[in-house]
Amino acid sequence: MNLQEPANLNRMPSTTAKRHGRRHSTIVVPPPAALASSKSDMGDAPSTLIQHSAVGASFLILLQLFSKVVTFVLNQTLLRFLSPERLGVSTQLELLCSSILFFSREAIRLALQRQTTHPKPDIYRIEGGVVEGTVSGIAQSVVNTGYLPFLFGLPLAGLSCVWYYFRGASSEVASLPYFKSVVVVCGIASLVELLSEPMFALAQYKMQYKLRALCESGGVAARCAVTFLLTVSAREDTGVLAFALGQLAYAVVITGMYVCLVWETTRGKENGIFPKRIWREEISRSPWFYFDSSTMRLASTVWVQTVFKHYLTEGDKLLASYFSTIWEQGVYALAANYGSLIARLVFLPIEEAVRTLFAKLLAPPLSAKNFRFSSDTLTSILRVYALVSILSSLFGPPIAPFLLSLVAGSRWASSSSSAPAVLSAYAYYIPLLAFNGVLEAFVQSVATPSQVREQSFVMLCFSLVFAIAGYVFMRALKLGATGLVYANMVNLGLRIGACAVWIHRFYMSMGAKIGDVTDEKRANAGRASGQLFPLVRRDAYPSGKILGASVGAWAGVRAIGRVDCWSKFLMISGLGGALVAAMVWEEKALRMKAIELIFPAKKRGRSKKSE
Repeated sequence: MNLQEPANLNRMPSTTAKRHGRRHSTIVVPPPAALASSKSDMGDAPSTLIQHSAVGASFLILLQLFSKVVTFVLNQTLLRFLSPERLGVSTQLELLCSSILFFSREAIRLALQRQTTHPKPDIYRIEGGVVEGTVSGIAQSVVNTGYLPFLFGLPLAGLSCVWYYFRGASSEVASLPYFKSVVVVCGIASLVELLSEPMFALAQYKMQYKLRALCESGGVAARCAVTFLLTVSAREDTGVLAFALGQLAYAVVITGMYVCLVWETTRGKENGIFPKRIWREEISRSPWFYFDSSTMRLASTVWVQTVFKHYLTEGDKLLASYFSTIWEQGVYALAANYGSLIARLVFLPIEEAVRTLFAKLLAPPLSAKNFRFSSDTLTSILRVYALVSILSSLFGPPIAPFLLSLVAGSRWASSSSSAPAVLSAYAYYIPLLAFNGVLEAFVQSVATPSQVREQSFVMLCFSLVFAIAGYVFMRALKLGATGLVYANMVNLGLRIGACAVWIHRFYMSMGAKIGDVTDEKRANAGRASGQLFPLVRRDAYPSGKILGASVGAWAGVRAIGRVDCWSKFLMISGLGGALVAAMVWEEKALRMKAIELIFPAKKRGRSKKSE
């Protein structure tokens, strides 16, 4: 292995590692000044990381907004052509694809987010490879590991499609036109999408959210276009085949765009988008490797937990397939798509951004400053979620059936359909989605492998409770799709409680280790670390004025009753607008903080004027 210095550095004394076969490994000792001035791609300051995450979350929210607006318009057209039965089958196929993708890549994604943010500088290099621990070495390790989901997905896709074709699908579903072709196309689409994982992992590690938003927007546009054209223009019943081909179009476009765009970002650098050897700085049994051993151990530990997490996340579709008819599955799919719209538009992008943020912010060695920053950030997010939860719980249930009749038509909103009741119940489910998402993101970012194993056992217990709750609500109480929402609420309530207990213990234990004494009064009382736990901080909850305004709005909603005409809709909208205005006015500090994070240039401009 022949290591070389860049031409612009003065040659320094070098040390020669012991002989390994016929190769000699020459390591160049870097100048101290170069080491001192070296920084990671994202910077080390917690405020910089938070700004990257805030800007990244805004890009992801815009991506979700574009995706859902396009999908919404498409769905409104397709609902005129699709029956509830066809929509129910599409939900089953979506579950098949998401299961293949989830089990192939989720554990790898979570493990890669724990990569160190303090790499050594690229002040020495090797011909034909990179060196471990350097900026290029860590980036190349991320890319190499990103190819594993495709390798795992090959047998998983084959087994899943074979099982679904012969066992998983009911006779009613298997008798649909093009069923065999649909299953094969779904498997191929999943594998093609997994080919984009190395580039996705590199963009996620470097927090290149704009690039990711661009690629995924292209994929969404392609999927919608293909699905729409095939459904509307086909003479035969090709609704399910159109969905499968739309998934394939999404996979091809997103993979192609990732390859082209990430290739440009790596041009001229030591690391690339194809697998490459990573040379060890100190020769041991092997002078090089492809996959980081610590990342692989963490991924194998996390994978067990992802099994239960996937069941708890997608369990509603599984329970619906066992305990309800295809018609009910289609009704639930429609209501769930509309009901979870705000969760996918806002909560999911924030969850993805903060998962990366907390993994970097709380990476060892942990400082007291980063420790307090993590608490402040999580507290602010919880406060925003509390405000959104008030709006959802107050105005969602009475207005949901009326909106459903407008966007989906009278067939879906009629008294014979359970869609209005499911959509109303979803309004109470949304706050639980929000809090669970951000709390689980925090836990997944900082939990050790042993703690992940403990959480897997907890997830197993929750899975059993969820299954029992689903049976009770859907079969025993005969609530159908609405009962499935209630079962999900039980599930998320348990998960939120478990995360809250874990985070409280984390702040107590880590605060004691790093000696967080920023608040001397609390430190002297022995409660400094406990007071950093976001769920007990007063800043995590709305002010008394907002709560008072919410009570007044609730009284107004009760007086108006269920919305069934435009006049009531306008009155409810007026109440909602007034409450939102009161929230925006009262939360001045929170509003300014968000603006400064997303638009840091405005903060600098104000600072210059004040000077």
